[in-house]
Amino acid sequence: MNPPTGRGTAVSISSLVTAAACPLRLWYAKSGGSPPPGRYAVCRQLSEHLGSGVSRETVWEEICAIHPDISPEFYGFLDACIGSCRNNSSWIPPDETDVPVKSEKFGIYGIVDKLYRDEPFFSIVRPSQAPAAGLYHSDRLRITAYTFCLQELFGEHITGGLVEYIPDGIVRQCIPQPIDRRRFIRALHSAKKVMDGTIPAKPSRAPCTWCRFSDRCVPGGTRLSDLL
Repeated sequence: MNPPTGRGTAVSISSLVTAAACPLRLWYAKSGGSPPPGRYAVCRQLSEHLGSGVSRETVWEEICAIHPDISPEFYGFLDACIGSCRNNSSWIPPDETDVPVKSEKFGIYGIVDKLYRDEPFFSIVRPSQAPAAGLYHSDRLRITAYTFCLQELFGEHITGGLVEYIPDGIVRQCIPQPIDRRRFIRALHSAKKVMDGTIPAKPSRAPCTWCRFSDRCVPGGTRLSDLL
């Protein structure tokens, strides 16, 4: 899909979420390439079958067709996810999947995993285990962004959507609140600055050991060669 053209630089929703966590990570990701397919690839394809019967072999064949370079080790992860998801009988077959959406008002765009004709309207797939209660801030941010996009698409109020935590077979509803919209606005400003070429400051606790760019975010300062 073509990104929206209004209000300056267009920002993908995935970039928005990255900027909310760490603007510098978004800067590195602009030229860092994509990580190899893994947990999300498995969860996203399994989600296609939930509510209509699941064949482990069929899902794995589809995953390998979509991502030929996926590691065979993720077959075991798929098996575990199927076991968890079978404990939940409330899966709703979607009316559409992989739906491109955008907001001209905010200059954002993305792809909704699942779309429904009525409430809950949409859902997103996550490859992480569910938190003990509620949702992660990053997932609330995703739902908030997609809600804005879908309101423009349909011209009506969208209350929120669902988050599917596939590894646990858990689905939770998210209705964005004012604090979520404030976080969205802050993340949007951060993301647009990075996309427009502003080098963000290093996080106070850098480098974060779990980040795939931790070797570039060195304690002594960001290397000029990493920024050019």
